[in-house]
Formats: sequence, C-alpha cells, structure tokens
Amino acid sequence: MQAIDRAFAVLGALRDAGESLGISAIARETGLAKSTVFRLLAALESVGAVERLDDGGRYAIGSGLIALAGKATGAISLRDLARPVLRELTDSLGESAGLTVPDGDTALYLDHIPSGNSVHTRDWTGLRFPFHTVAGGYAMLMTWSDAEIDEFADRGLEAFTDRTITTKAALRSRVVRARRDGYAWTFGDFDEEINGVAAPVRDLEGVAIGALTVYGPSYRFPGDADPREIGEAVATAAATIQERMS
Repeated sequence: MQAIDRAFAVLGALRDAGESLGISAIARETGLAKSTVFRLLAALESVGAVERLDDGGRYAIGSGLIALAGKATGAISLRDLARPVLRELTDSLGESAGLTVPDGDTALYLDHIPSGNSVHTRDWTGLRFPFHTVAGGYAMLMTWSDAEIDEFADRGLEAFTDRTITTKAALRSRVVRARRDGYAWTFGDFDEEINGVAAPVRDLEGVAIGALTVYGPSYRFPGDADPREIGEAVATAAATIQERMS
C-alpha cells in the first residue's frame, strides 16, 4: 500500500502544479527522496500514467491516465470523436492540432496531433493553461455569460508574455471578437513563439465542453495564409464534432 500511496502523491503533485515538473520539484512537493521519485516515475511512465516531456527530465500527467479518466467521465467519447477531425485539420492546415477541455479555470490538453513539419509545437497533452493564455481557453470563454467572464477576470489575469491580456476590459474585447468570428486567435499570449486559433465544441445549451485548436510557430503560422479562412476551417471542424455528438 505504501507504494500506491507514494505513486498517488507523485500524480497529485503533477496535477496540482498544472505544469510539467522535474524530479527535484516533485521530491520537494511530496517530501519523498529523489531516488524514490525516480523509481516511481519510471514505473508510472511504463504504463502511460506520466510522460517524460524533454531531456531535462520534466514530467506531466500521461495520456494513458487521461484516457482512463475519460472513460469514467465521458471525455474519452469527445476525444475519440475529435481525433479524426484533428488529423484532417493537421493535414489541411499543415500545423499541429489539439483538443482542450475545461478544468476549473484552465484549459486541459486532452489530445495532440503533430504536424509533419520538421519544426512543430510540442505535445501539451496532460498540461493545463489559464484560459486567458491559449486559444482553446478563449474558445471556451466565448460561450460563457458576461458575468462569468467578469468573475473569472476578477480572480486575476497572470501575465506570461508581454502579449498576455491582463485587464478585464481587454479580456471582454477579445471575447466579443471571438463570439463575432466564431473562433479565437492568440498571438504569443502564453509563449511568444507560438500562435494558435481555436473554436468551441458546445453542448446542447451552447456551453463549450471542449475546443479544437490549431497552433504553430509564430514565424510560420498563420504566415501568408488568411487568418479568417484558417479560423473558419477550425470552426467548421468543431461544428462537425457537435453534429456527430448529437
């Protein structure tokens, strides 16, 4: 039982952080020895419960665990429906595509289809980002009421880059534009080198249960392409999933 308790402590640290963590950080958060954390991560990685994200040894909640949780919550159905549509978006637009779902005040990346380019954005599956920093978050915010958006803004809008929206007025303006267009763009809001566009997948009441996102390096995406055409393609793809769900 002690091994199980320790494994859940490691998973809990990754969940609460909302971002990838290294062995030292996990050891600090859990109070476990680094050698113990290393062994637990190796075991968890072997079954897909965590994923190693880079050579620096940073870990995040794995797609295997997310999929297992999805079977209990119904999210897996959305993931299964979205995956072929994400592949079509990646093929047609030439950039990576992903599925995000709401998780508190954050957008949780549930799936990722990489582009075929030699340079593409990393897989963020299992990571969470504040709504106001990523396109998928704005796609979900655009389905909220104005009062809900104000309440979200009042909790604080942390800046991640010089382009991150940090005021309620600017957030409202971005949401109004997204509602008008049917999709939301972000240009370096979380990472100055990444641009993205997303559209919501709505439930029967019109509230987003997820969002389809296409993202790529800022030097290349959208490039010479028309941002409106890209946004409309993503919105059409999201609508396709809604129809299949109903």
